[in-house]
Amino acid sequence: MHELSIMQSLRDQLEEIARAHRARRVARVALEVGALSNIVPDLLREAFYAYREADPLLAGASLEIRSLPIRVRCRSCHAESAPAGYRIRCEACGGVGVDVIQGEELLLRDVEMEVESEGVVS
Repeated sequence: MHELSIMQSLRDQLEEIARAHRARRVARVALEVGALSNIVPDLLREAFYAYREADPLLAGASLEIRSLPIRVRCRSCHAESAPAGYRIRCEACGGVGVDVIQGEELLLRDVEMEVESEGVVS
């Protein structure tokens, strides 16, 4: 389950962000996970909850995961489309020469933190 190592990297990044903003703890984390990222959102959520229980920085934090569908751009006709399933081809012309323009990412989209004197900051 590589989601644990992904969560460790995410936790490290959250710690850096919290330190830079002098935050006591993280209140909310929003992620975007692409359909081709090889990340299982439910397993990532379980890893987040495990860290949340053991780490004061994440105590009580919520996690939002938004799934990003696959989007491709055709090299022949330049149309952009969202292929159905994992049959990745251009929906406009049927060509198989496509570039993935969305669906491979794992993005930390938003973090809310509790700062000593300022309350919650986005």
